[in-house]
Amino acid sequence: MLKFFAFFCILFSAVDFSAQDIALDSTEFAHFDCEITQTKQKLNRRFFASVPGIKFRVNNENQMYASFQFGKRKNKIFLYLKLLEDNICLKNDKNVDLHFKTGEIITLKNEYPINCQSLFVKQLTKKELKKLKENELTFLQIYTYKKNFEIYINEVQNQDIHHYIDCLSGYKIRKTNEVKPEKKEK
Repeated sequence: MLKFFAFFCILFSAVDFSAQDIALDSTEFAHFDCEITQTKQKLNRRFFASVPGIKFRVNNENQMYASFQFGKRKNKIFLYLKLLEDNICLKNDKNVDLHFKTGEIITLKNEYPINCQSLFVKQLTKKELKKLKENELTFLQIYTYKKNFEIYINEVQNQDIHHYIDCLSGYKIRKTNEVKPEKKEK
């Protein structure tokens, strides 16, 4: 469990900032580059890779944001969701509802231990990945002890979600600690 916590601290260290520091969320343009990051660090003795987080503005709270990110370990894709606010305790039941344009709702349960760091982690099943790739999300609902938070998702953010799932699905985790120096042309 301590290794999981250390991993998520490293993963979200790049998104640890206050709402006043955010100029905008990820709504202006879709990303076309995969920007997959894989370091020499390991999680439970296994290499992992991740794509950049998608920034969302929480709609029913002033000046609050969330980060939505995908990662891959072995051949499994994980969803990481973090409310960028201190001391928000997630419920230990089913924590996140994904609402689709078709009217369908998928409820996800947090696989990360009960926490007040507002961190949600879920290893996505093939069925959940397929649903995310083939359908358009309209909003997310996150259940906490403080209140339920709603995040509405636009078309550009949906394109990023589909793109990043495609990128990670085809990515092969490199299995080496060795960092190879780049060859210099003479």
